[in-house]
Amino acid sequence: MTAGTSAVAARPWEYSAFPVRVGARRMLSPQFLRLTLAGDSLEHFAPWGVDQRIKIVLPMPGGGLGDFGLLDEPTPHPSHWYTRWKNLPAGGRNVLRTYTPAAIRPDAREIDVDVYLHSPEGPASMWARAAREGDELVITGPDARHGWTGYGIHWTPPAAGPVLLVGDETALPAVRNILASLPPEAAGVAIVEIGDPADDAALADPGRRVPDGVEVRIVRRGETESAVRAHASADLGAAWLAGESGVVTACRRLLVREAGLPRECLSFLGYWREGGPLVG
Repeated sequence: MTAGTSAVAARPWEYSAFPVRVGARRMLSPQFLRLTLAGDSLEHFAPWGVDQRIKIVLPMPGGGLGDFGLLDEPTPHPSHWYTRWKNLPAGGRNVLRTYTPAAIRPDAREIDVDVYLHSPEGPASMWARAAREGDELVITGPDARHGWTGYGIHWTPPAAGPVLLVGDETALPAVRNILASLPPEAAGVAIVEIGDPADDAALADPGRRVPDGVEVRIVRRGETESAVRAHASADLGAAWLAGESGVVTACRRLLVREAGLPRECLSFLGYWREGGPLVG
């Protein structure tokens, strides 16, 4: 067994915990905040997927990490650390939230995370607004030492046919990443729900070109389902839906039941729920 194989075998699952710090912060628009997270541990953070999910482990109110073994080496399997986390008293466990990195730069030991500052604020928005350079936290994400596993990735580029991307502000980093990954000949539409026109600028991705055949359509609150209906077709090569779980569910039903899109062409994920977060 080689040293590289030994390192992989010693790690019981595809993700690792990465201690990081806030390296920089920048407002992209009135309600979008980009936090650059930095740390030597990110040398092994894997840039496998354009919609790759990670977990941010928010610091406790006084800072630090609860006692649930997340930073043990190697990172424990989630059936171990997550069970310990759930068994802690509510006031003694860190809040967990799921995000998609806006950019991953392993060589620079950095990732960018774009946080939509909800109103009213939840724990993630409150933490992000107050976060300052040097603040420490932990994230979990794919470890390059495992090789590509596909864990936490939903987007699958189609072999043929137009694409349909649907998301709200919480899905914006993934939508931008998917658009930038499409080949020049790609066709389709991206429907992005943004509540405040002042935040439209956060959809821009300087330096990365959207294929000419892909329309980017911004809609307002309550308009997403009707916009999807206008572009629904059984001939889509791939559809990707993410955002508020109720909207995602309605659009998924529309595409499958009404438009007849084969289920294998559809990827969907509820990032949050109206009235409260999804668990974890």
